[in-house]
Amino acid sequence: MLANVINIKSCDVPISRISEGNYIFGTKKIFAKIMNNRLVVRVGGGYSSMEEFITTYAESERLRLERMDPAEIEKLHLGNNDR
Repeated sequence: MLANVINIKSCDVPISRISEGNYIFGTKKIFAKIMNNRLVVRVGGGYSSMEEFITTYAESERLRLERMDPAEIEKLHLGNNDR
């Protein structure tokens, strides 16, 4: 389901799985789950649809990643997942 949303939104921010429900979105750690047949992300005290989350945060994360060393980005996304 996550892959479908990313493809639909044409998201160019890397997303990596850390563990069940936990992901790295660019530099942010997020918690995602399926509620009422929709993929949602924990935001503050509630949830936002993954589509809304990507719309809200993708550009700022993309800019943050542009300023980072590629080795640090790789470390974030390859060093923390459970694959």
